[in-house]
Amino acid sequence: MGLILKAFSGPLQGQSFAVRGEMIIGRQDATINLNDPKVSSVHARITNADGPWRVLDNNSKNGVRNAQGDRIDSLELVAGAIFHIGESGFEVAEAPETPKAAGADPGFVEAKKEKKKARYWHEILWQFLETNAAKFKNKESALAPLEPGLILEFVRGVQTNSKWILGYGPRRIGPVALDLPIWEPGAPEVCFEIHPTPQGLLFKTQHPQIVKLNGQEIDNELLRMGDTIKINETLIEVDFVE
Repeated sequence: MGLILKAFSGPLQGQSFAVRGEMIIGRQDATINLNDPKVSSVHARITNADGPWRVLDNNSKNGVRNAQGDRIDSLELVAGAIFHIGESGFEVAEAPETPKAAGADPGFVEAKKEKKKARYWHEILWQFLETNAAKFKNKESALAPLEPGLILEFVRGVQTNSKWILGYGPRRIGPVALDLPIWEPGAPEVCFEIHPTPQGLLFKTQHPQIVKLNGQEIDNELLRMGDTIKINETLIEVDFVE
């Protein structure tokens, strides 16, 4: 019998989450995202690496608390157990049986996802150039140094392990940008722009619903070290040249 987490308070109240695999509870890019200032980016982990399922505090600032309100390092997840993270309360319950598990539908067949055909990088690049060649145009623009220099590192998505070091701007990043292309399927033609300003480097986007800064829909904001830019399944981390 599997387990589920039922949120009975907080921003996810009324929602349930199946307990499976290594799970992260935190404020951004987590398995269970909590929009709560009292919650750390990676606040707690759920794992069964040592046997039974447990929730483990990840050295968070505000901790994990049990049903009595005491701060705890870990808690075994059994039906009826309760723990709190920030403003959110979770109760552990047994997952209901599926028709297949209960034997109610012997003809039930679980759908399998069609396996995607692997493609080489040069095939992706060639297809992109062939599709978008007519959109590339030379355009003069005033340039200024980016101070400090900007580092954009791809940590998830088709361009994982790529790193851009940018020393001048403004820069436009997206599928139609010849020098800074984004290969993420479904990405807007111009995902975002980087502009130098006296206050720092300004992030701007006309598509905040798709291009999210730190998991939020923000159309413009000064960049800080450690910020993340998410475009569908692509995740980019922000750093600066020392």
